[in-house]
Amino acid sequence: SLDDVMDAIDASAALVRLYRLESVRFGARELARIITACTDQVRLALGAIEQRKGVATHAIEINRLENEADRTHQEAVSRLFDDERDPIVVMKWKEALDFLEDATDRCEDVANVLEGVMVKHG
Repeated sequence: SLDDVMDAIDASAALVRLYRLESVRFGARELARIITACTDQVRLALGAIEQRKGVATHAIEINRLENEADRTHQEAVSRLFDDERDPIVVMKWKEALDFLEDATDRCEDVANVLEGVMVKHG
């Protein structure tokens, strides 16, 4: 649901504060960009529901973005384990990256629900 998207974004921000993550590691900015693009597509899909057309186009784009987030997350975690020697830093950043990627998963869930609504009521 939309609430789950916001919860994942909020959890990511809370971890940055809680863990005092002051530098930006590889992948974090890109995942944030993808989250922004996903939420824009969710907004457009909600508008398309009202017009009863175009939801599938936005759902496809959300799916593409979620796949991009998966690849970015995998590369970011791989680099984190390769480059960082402090296990505490690894744990902190791994959790933050996981929450960022989870936000895109939740956007995909919303897209699936919206597509289902269109099939049922379209």
